[in-house]
Amino acid sequence: MTENKQLRAARERSESLLHLGECLSRRELADLVNAHLWKRGGQHAALDDNYIAKLERGTIRWPNARYREAFRAVLDVNTDSELGFINSRRQAVPLNSSDPAHDEHASSGDRQGADQASLRPDVMVPRQLPPPPLQFTARADEMRALSAACDDAQVLRDSVMVISAVAGAGGVGKTSLALHWAHRWLDRFPDGQLYVDLRGFDPVNPPLPTAAAIRGFLDALGVAPSATPVSLPAQISLYRTLVSGKRMLIILDNARDTAAVEPLLPGSTVNTVIVTSRNYLPGIVARGAHTIRLPTFTPAEAHELLAKHLGTDRIHAEPEASSVLIRTCAGLPLAISIIAARARLNPTFPLALLADELTDETSRLDGLDAGEVPVRLSSVFSASYYALDDDAAALFRHLGLVPGTDIGTAAVASLVGLPAHLIRRQLRTVESAHLVEQHRPGRFRMHDLVSLYARDRARTDLPAESQDQAIRRLADFYLHTAFKAEHLLDARRPSIDLPPANPGCHTTAPRNRAAAERWFTEEHANLLAAQQLAIRHSWHDKVWRIAWTLNTYHMRHDRRDDNLRIWQAAIDAVAHIPEVSDQADVHRLYGWAHIMVGDHDQGMKHLDRALRLFQDADDVAGQARAHEALAAAWEQQGDHQRALPPALHALNLYQNLDQPARTANALNTVGWHYARLGELDQATTYCTAALDLYRCHSYLDAEAYALHTLGYIDHHSGRHHSAVRHYRRAVNLLRGERDPKQEAVVLADLAEVYASGGKHRRARQLWLEALVLCRQQHRKSDIERIERRLDELN
Repeated sequence: MTENKQLRAARERSESLLHLGECLSRRELADLVNAHLWKRGGQHAALDDNYIAKLERGTIRWPNARYREAFRAVLDVNTDSELGFINSRRQAVPLNSSDPAHDEHASSGDRQGADQASLRPDVMVPRQLPPPPLQFTARADEMRALSAACDDAQVLRDSVMVISAVAGAGGVGKTSLALHWAHRWLDRFPDGQLYVDLRGFDPVNPPLPTAAAIRGFLDALGVAPSATPVSLPAQISLYRTLVSGKRMLIILDNARDTAAVEPLLPGSTVNTVIVTSRNYLPGIVARGAHTIRLPTFTPAEAHELLAKHLGTDRIHAEPEASSVLIRTCAGLPLAISIIAARARLNPTFPLALLADELTDETSRLDGLDAGEVPVRLSSVFSASYYALDDDAAALFRHLGLVPGTDIGTAAVASLVGLPAHLIRRQLRTVESAHLVEQHRPGRFRMHDLVSLYARDRARTDLPAESQDQAIRRLADFYLHTAFKAEHLLDARRPSIDLPPANPGCHTTAPRNRAAAERWFTEEHANLLAAQQLAIRHSWHDKVWRIAWTLNTYHMRHDRRDDNLRIWQAAIDAVAHIPEVSDQADVHRLYGWAHIMVGDHDQGMKHLDRALRLFQDADDVAGQARAHEALAAAWEQQGDHQRALPPALHALNLYQNLDQPARTANALNTVGWHYARLGELDQATTYCTAALDLYRCHSYLDAEAYALHTLGYIDHHSGRHHSAVRHYRRAVNLLRGERDPKQEAVVLADLAEVYASGGKHRRARQLWLEALVLCRQQHRKSDIERIERRLDELN
């Protein structure tokens, strides 16, 4: 097409000469200017559509007089000032003079809107950012991560740089971080900043429709309503065209899901997009987004934020009350800000009044209410809760019933009464909403304030019968799984009767002894909490049985105080236990728990009571266990002379019962007492018989105990080489069986052998190894004894 035909076609599309430049495409304008310059002659650099685009954005200066004259001639204007509109000219769709419709699929209304797209002259560069947060604190790592992601994008420029981080729980400060960073780095975005609150979790208003978000962006970009295409796809196309190639920041705040974000993502590699959401957005991450998860504040960061709000003088004047406020807010920035707002309302009131109000968990969420919905913590949590699907919301309600501080997937399955594979999917949904945190693989916990909200939801939304069934299933999960794990720790321990679990309880069993040890360590706090749950609901059968399942683990790890507490709870329930033998076992184990903490009088009282009850029930095996416990109690007091008769009585009963494992234990115990009394030949006879019985039945773990006794006999008989051999064999077996408590005992005795032989360096090494094990188990008396021996050696 010749120059005159191009101009004529453009003028026919325009209503006036003023609009001529807007109706020409960049390519057309460049061609016309180049043609004019060519007709005038002389050397000149040809212009292209990219040059015109830079003029529109204002990223280059206007050219020299010769070029300006060419623009005036082509556009038929008289002065350079009349060319100024080109700097804000925004072509919605590049026009093709051979195909004015441009898109055969567009409606006539869309074509008309695209053809007539024009800017309001007062709109130049969009500046939509809300003000930055006034009291921004911490977040240095996250600020650096945002800047680093932006810097990486400047280098690569191979995809849209989307930052979907600012992911985190409601009230954790996602918007504050995005706005603080954006205002700090405004100079990176000379072409403007777009911002929209998508209201994905608004407690009052529904999520913002995509059409409304796009319309807001088009307004900010200067597109008049009359020039806006009719259909949403055409509006999105127009939006992407307008931001293409521009160094702009686009903040999509409070997105509920990927579907809310995708239509608003530009197509240009120059744009920077920050998305904030309470949900994890896998669809955005799949597009290469940089994800930054925002944690709660540390106590030091929380203290800094509270001081910024209230002033350091007020904080320092009441340090204890300030600490309570910080602790009850549990590191959630919004909660701290709400507390500060309430404190500022009454600046003369002591902070202690507010701290006392928040100490009560039942009313804490009410205390974290500044009077308006956006600063009402329960409303923030409600928005996340109501955004969940029905199954995930039901799971969240059930999590409000959990008595412990964290929970595993298998326990959640029993709590809800569904198979684990269904629970995993629901947990992922709740985790994505940042209402729970998977702090270790398969282990979940709630923020303290979210937990209080979940508790309220459970009380409000779950029928009382459903609550009761759920917590019964949870208590049964811990009881039955602990029962199976305990059997792996001590397969020869006399068992107890266990009623069947409630329907819907999905119990598991650790694979081996090592796995059982790990399970008890991981679930120990939850087992204690489960017993407390049983106490509150008067489930007396569960109270004492949970104590029974924990006893072996406590003994192996020397957790004496914990053991006394669980058996104190069991003895409180003993009157409700129907079986006399079970009552006797509770008295026996409660008495032994007292013995282990040094309360011998109370311990002996309950051991004697246990023996009488076993006799009343005609329970011979129980009587043998009671005599064993009495012998061990006298040994704890250092009185082997008084320990020997009940030990012999227990041996006699076990031999009559034909229980080889218990008989072997009793033989070794009698041998040990004879050895400590100096009757080494008698001791050797009993301990050798015990070792033979252990080996006959492949009781490797128990064999170590007999070898230890024989090592002691050899040492005190002057047979040092034989003592070392027996002790070393015992240590190897104990390590294989993961029995650190007894391993420390044997190592210390082996050190004595080397010390008596003058091998002090080797003795010191062994005592130090034993000391490490004792410290790991917090065994104060053994630590003091070994430290004394090391001092003596020095």
